[in-house]
Amino acid sequence: MAKRRGNGEGTIYKRPDGTWVGQISIGYDPKTGKLKRKTVYGKTRKEVADKLAKILQDINQGVYVEPSEMTFGEWLDKWLVNYKKGQLKPSTYESYEMLINVHIKPALGNIPLAKLQPHMIQSFYNDKLENGRADGKGGLSTRVVRYFHAVIRQALQQAVKEGLIARNVADSTNPPTIQNKQMRPLTEEELQRFFDVARDDRLFAAYVLAVTTGLRRGELLGLCWDCVDLEKGIITVKRQLLALKDGLSLEETTKSKSGRRSIYLTDDAVRELKAHRKRQLQEKLIMGEAYNDNGLVFCKEDGSPLDPREFTKHFQRLLVKAGLPKVRLHDLRHTHATLLLARGVHPKIVQERLGHSSITMTLDLYSHLIPSLQEMAAKSLNGLLGNKKGPATTQGEQR
Repeated sequence: MAKRRGNGEGTIYKRPDGTWVGQISIGYDPKTGKLKRKTVYGKTRKEVADKLAKILQDINQGVYVEPSEMTFGEWLDKWLVNYKKGQLKPSTYESYEMLINVHIKPALGNIPLAKLQPHMIQSFYNDKLENGRADGKGGLSTRVVRYFHAVIRQALQQAVKEGLIARNVADSTNPPTIQNKQMRPLTEEELQRFFDVARDDRLFAAYVLAVTTGLRRGELLGLCWDCVDLEKGIITVKRQLLALKDGLSLEETTKSKSGRRSIYLTDDAVRELKAHRKRQLQEKLIMGEAYNDNGLVFCKEDGSPLDPREFTKHFQRLLVKAGLPKVRLHDLRHTHATLLLARGVHPKIVQERLGHSSITMTLDLYSHLIPSLQEMAAKSLNGLLGNKKGPATTQGEQR
């Protein structure tokens, strides 16, 4: 027998096959004037009750859209606000929002959620790989298309949980395998040429720190003096500067849990940071009350944060001036790792300095850059049979 709930809360009952069924009124049909009811199913009474409660909540908040009429775009908007806002870092949330509004919704947003098929999503992936760039100059990277897949799959998985669709059609697609961008670390000779040109730049210490610590751009520009111990020669990474749509934001977070770390400095880095600190104090004295003291190690003359994109452009102008390839700022991080591995530093130490989540990531990224590592490994075992003792005696001959 159906068990009635409170007024407006619907009805729940169990079918002979053991499936629990819930029904709730969702308003009146504007054409016929008849009462419309929504039916949900579940393995337990609680599952059905939770689904009815969610529908009732959406109705009361005015965000309920009847599943049979809901488009994939409408569901993405609802999913993003209800399930991701407040749970993701602001920068990650903005990334999701951009991917959805700029790419996913224009291509798939008008398709009814219940009619979305694997081949439609697969065609979307293929098209983005071929012609996905907003400037019309070719396709997007495999990494970006994998981000599309991650967002689409998460949104559809939640729709499955809520009983809006029977299965996650994204699971039946073949997203591309990520192909990492070709890294271009600088050689030691190229580094010297770059340093010769950049030596008089007011941000010279930033480039030295990037090469000698492997900091990410956001970590470098988010570094504050309270995390720098010049006496012990250690910096602590616990913040990052992010470029959000509302402006620059200094976040008390790192890219991942392992990104929060302490790094020992080279003597060169300590010396340049001391000189940089002295210059910065002079700038602060000149600016007086107009100085925006955010405690940042690397900032503009008035103390305000450096725009990460402008910082990269400035770095690349110095590269051109030095007659070097126009590599990415991130390649200084790769340069740091490559130099350490070439000097025989254990990959575990390299992983810790870079803040990678696992040593596997470090090895996958860099081992192919150092072909000599295999040769070094073999040479380290040379002479292993060099002692001139005879062959080991058998157990019976042992004394």
